[in-house]
Amino acid sequence: MTIELKAITNADEPFLYEVYSSTRKQEVDLWGWSVEQKQIFLTMQWRAQQASYNRQFPTASNYMIVVDKQCVGRLLIEELVDYHHLIDISILPTYQSKGIASSIIAGLLQKAREGNKAVLLRVFHTNPARRLYERLGFQVVSENELYLTMRWQ
Repeated sequence: MTIELKAITNADEPFLYEVYSSTRKQEVDLWGWSVEQKQIFLTMQWRAQQASYNRQFPTASNYMIVVDKQCVGRLLIEELVDYHHLIDISILPTYQSKGIASSIIAGLLQKAREGNKAVLLRVFHTNPARRLYERLGFQVVSENELYLTMRWQ
């Protein structure tokens, strides 16, 4: 399996929306909405997320995750003076649990180790990816009602 990171262009927006909506599918399906209502809501939320990321993290690097020439996810990271910030890593459901995110994060951890930096991330309390982060050595350093802030050093 060959995993690559490709810089995102405007032409990649439909795929990025597909990845985003796949991360919310289970949640939104529980609400009993029509397909059209779901589409409107997810489009609105995706645009809000993109605007928020652009505003909060103007120096972040935004990548498509490509496995064997197939786009399977997105990665958003910010390399700061003191630490690396893993802002978002999302993999399409059919490609999850195949070691893709683990491999990408392991690469980020190696880069951080070489630069003697920490890696920080935030994750929803209920996100199953939390178990992955804990396996990779991240520890909870703070939390609020929605998110855990986790740090690897």
